[in-house]
Amino acid sequence: MRRRFTAFAAMLMIGAMVAPWASAQITDVTIREINFISPDSIQALNDAGVTLDDPRIENAIFNDLLRDTVRVRAVVMSDPTLSGLSTPNSEGLPSRVHFFVRDTASVTQGNAGMGLQIVDGSWQENGVLSLLVGDVIEIVGVVAPFDEVMQVAPVSITALGVYTDFGLPASILDPVVITTGDTHKVVGQDNRIQTNWDNLADLRGQYVRIENAIVQRRDISSDRPNWTFSSDAGVTQVYIRDLSLAYRNDRDGAQDATQFRVFEDDFVPPPPGAGINIQGFMFMDDFDPFAVGTDPDVLIKISPMEREDLEITVTPPIASNPSKPETVLGTEDSAVITADITPDPTRTLESVVLYYYTSSVPDTMSVEGSLSGKTQAAVYQFTIPPAADGDFVTYWIIATDNLGAESQPVNVSYRVLGSGITTIAHVQETADGGPGAGPFAGLTLPMNITATVVSQPDSSGLWAIQDDEGLAPWSGILLRDGDTNVQTLKQGDVINITEAEIEERFDVTRLRNITMTVTGTAVPPGYKSVPTSALVDESVAEAHEGMRLRFENVTIVSIESFGEWTFSSDGTAENAVNADDASDAFGSSFAGDTFAPDDAVAFIQGIWWFSFGEYKLVPESSLDIGGINVANEEFEVPGEFALGQNYPNPFNPSTTIQYNIPAASVVSVQVFDMLGRNVATLVDGQVAAGTHTVSFDARNLASGVYLYRLEAAGNVINRSMMLLK
Repeated sequence: MRRRFTAFAAMLMIGAMVAPWASAQITDVTIREINFISPDSIQALNDAGVTLDDPRIENAIFNDLLRDTVRVRAVVMSDPTLSGLSTPNSEGLPSRVHFFVRDTASVTQGNAGMGLQIVDGSWQENGVLSLLVGDVIEIVGVVAPFDEVMQVAPVSITALGVYTDFGLPASILDPVVITTGDTHKVVGQDNRIQTNWDNLADLRGQYVRIENAIVQRRDISSDRPNWTFSSDAGVTQVYIRDLSLAYRNDRDGAQDATQFRVFEDDFVPPPPGAGINIQGFMFMDDFDPFAVGTDPDVLIKISPMEREDLEITVTPPIASNPSKPETVLGTEDSAVITADITPDPTRTLESVVLYYYTSSVPDTMSVEGSLSGKTQAAVYQFTIPPAADGDFVTYWIIATDNLGAESQPVNVSYRVLGSGITTIAHVQETADGGPGAGPFAGLTLPMNITATVVSQPDSSGLWAIQDDEGLAPWSGILLRDGDTNVQTLKQGDVINITEAEIEERFDVTRLRNITMTVTGTAVPPGYKSVPTSALVDESVAEAHEGMRLRFENVTIVSIESFGEWTFSSDGTAENAVNADDASDAFGSSFAGDTFAPDDAVAFIQGIWWFSFGEYKLVPESSLDIGGINVANEEFEVPGEFALGQNYPNPFNPSTTIQYNIPAASVVSVQVFDMLGRNVATLVDGQVAAGTHTVSFDARNLASGVYLYRLEAAGNVINRSMMLLK
């Protein structure tokens, strides 16, 4: 039985919803006009390349209809009862319902740009759960994007009938066939991708179909599986976004199944290598768990709504759980590798082969697998012959079935060391020299490494060691701070490690559960001076993880959230690196209190590591940040009440403070310590209108952060500064 509005429900809707918009100007538009992006904005997006970030994207992808109240006539394209993005409350009801529509004018004007996401926070009053795919509705709503997501928040929704009542063809419900290359393009290094900005206005909100695609990546470790697919052999990829209840596994028992289509069975995405046809709705959001984009904000996703929107055309065998040697192999040792091989139950295996190459023999060689057992899958065994001392051995397994479908290969590496692990590089260096875990990650192994503690644990709470006076790449590593014996170490301690667990946690390599002896003290290896441009290369960045780096004469590029900031040697965003306040010596507001964009800093130094998807520098104390020459600060309005950042900052022993008052008044400029005690009064009296400067001499004060305050005519502004002696 079709769901329909009752007359009573319609009356409720009208009575409840007239007030908010009756007095607002309503503009009749097509959805294409809502989605329109100017050619200049598209050009700016294309020109920005890898420097694109969230604010610039949002400034470019919306138009003058932003926040306007508009009216459109559209056909419902997705079932509102499948909406699953909003978390339900204790009664199983979400705060909003998401569904998609297509402008009825698309029949004569074409589908490009005619799709739109509707996000209804008044879904009960508006009766949207009564809507069916194919219903024609009139929407009065506000153009109200959420971050990069184009959407309209309805004020009222009026059901007009079914599309056939208006003589519209069934083809109005058909998807637009596209490729992943239509959605994204390769930008910058490492084959990172961005939305194909030339097509964004046409695609967002659009109902599309992508055929003959191959699943690229999959993570099924949570109730919200992440996976991507490609129709151009992996050059471009598209994420699945689980807006629909059909594609997420965390709503059964949480969302009201009497009103919404909640699925009891879990959705499991197809494995990498599977062939699929898929259809769904396109929209942008900041979600990139596999780091395939130049920035999480630059990708457009697809949301299939019905289970039938995903068609699996080819299911390859699955080669999983490839083993690796659990000891350090010598030059006479063969490696015995096992893997679980699971074919499609309707097919048979034709071959299972391990392919490999070594550092000294780069030609690909192969070893046939032999069946060695069976659990839920067939267990195959392979033997790789001995390799030369120091060689990395990289291998992967391909299982082929009787229809020619192949498993998705995953590279695994180990390293041959005739004398065992004797340097940090043996632990850190990767087989391909790029980002990733070293060859012994996850293992507890004997070793004989002598290294010096280079970090300042008393200040930063970080423990890092290096073992090469020449500061060669791969010569630094972090120690897990939870170990009791690690917590006793000081900068300059020389230690000999005889056993440790090699941990790869959040993409950072650490040693933990360490057996070691402090053998003496020494001057730690110095800081390695490099330009920030060198660290933009992820291979170079990875090779310096755990090492002390120093960047001379840098410019602050931006102040980010969560205590982070960026800086570069040449002042450009393209060559900028991140820094953060992970050190115990800094508070969460340090970056915002200390720096401003375009400030010139004599140097910034610290420990190089990886955190939350990015390589970063961690200065350990205020001594790791050189003098700051504040960018020339001009008050935006000559007559405004304003207080500038002191310069230089940090300072020793004196600094200059600039302020502006719009009219003559009694002015107070005071300095306070962090306990709120007044340590200096710099101005206290009548001051003429205009811009003024005053000096602060702190030669008799201790190092630390101080607050300075401007008061005049009932207005107050506070800023902070750092005295560094």
